[in-house]
Amino acid sequence: MATEPTPHNATAAPETPGRVLFARVDDTPITVDECTDAVGDATAGAVVSFAGVVRNHDEDRGVTWLRYSAHPSAQTVLEEVAREVALAHPGCRIAAAHRVGDLGIGDVALACAVASAHRAEAFAACAALVDEIKARVPIWKEQGFTDGSTEWVAALG
Repeated sequence: MATEPTPHNATAAPETPGRVLFARVDDTPITVDECTDAVGDATAGAVVSFAGVVRNHDEDRGVTWLRYSAHPSAQTVLEEVAREVALAHPGCRIAAAHRVGDLGIGDVALACAVASAHRAEAFAACAALVDEIKARVPIWKEQGFTDGSTEWVAALG
């Protein structure tokens, strides 16, 4: 009697809810490496990262510095966002950090990393994480321009 072939994923580990390794808002300099190091493990076939870096322009205006300010609820909201993304993307491991305070050109303002068994899920979860952080976490930036003027911009949306 012939036996049926074993499905390709028959030995795969069962999918588990995503895990948030860390989610933080503070004035400590951040790197993408700390996020990718936190999420990587032996089950990860993909690690996708994002670095939101302070650039030297905003449209046609030269930028010389940025200052990020956070509402007291920013940490809690970031944690909620990370948990929701993890639940929506089972099997992913997530880390995210948003810096506040004074930042210079080239500094990392937002770092995120997502690890999963497969790249499609890691890309989708990382994109969702960044989009939701930008949409929901109450953080604002003041930017200084080369002409001496300043402007407040909501990092939300």
